[in-house]
Amino acid sequence: MRRFAAVSVLVPALLIGAGCVSRPAPRVTFLADGVFKSPTAQDAENYCRNFGAPMRFLSSTQSEVPAQGVPAGEVVYRCD
Repeated sequence: MRRFAAVSVLVPALLIGAGCVSRPAPRVTFLADGVFKSPTAQDAENYCRNFGAPMRFLSSTQSEVPAQGVPAGEVVYRCD
């Protein structure tokens, strides 16, 4: 009976843990002073969504000037 109880606790714990491990993490690089860089706009949106923060794209790596529209490729942004 103890073996069944141990298995009934262990199996769900492993399944839940495997689900958390297999979820893709957003790819983010911290540049400086709250400025981040990601390979795609979707990765940037996913990262800021974790905190519920609005996001704004920046025009270059060392600039606070907002970008026009959504940049293609690698993006620099802030989660405000």
